[in-house]
Amino acid sequence: MSNRIKCNSVSYRTGYVEITAGIHDDCVNLETWNIHPEIDLATRDLHDADFPADGVIGNTEIELSANDARRLIRLLEVALEKL
Repeated sequence: MSNRIKCNSVSYRTGYVEITAGIHDDCVNLETWNIHPEIDLATRDLHDADFPADGVIGNTEIELSANDARRLIRLLEVALEKL
């Protein structure tokens, strides 16, 4: 299973979320890429050879402790219940 989620539900807020364990000791790395809204992620992928160099308009990485990662999961579940 890929550790990257393609997010393209809202055309002007597209990108990726990637989750990786162990980059830093006892942490879960959460990385996001904000993709230019003119790039259609339904037909393109971040790692395509012809993906535009200026296609990524933002990138953020944060490290979550195990407790923070568990809290994030709970908060996502609460948000899902509200849909």
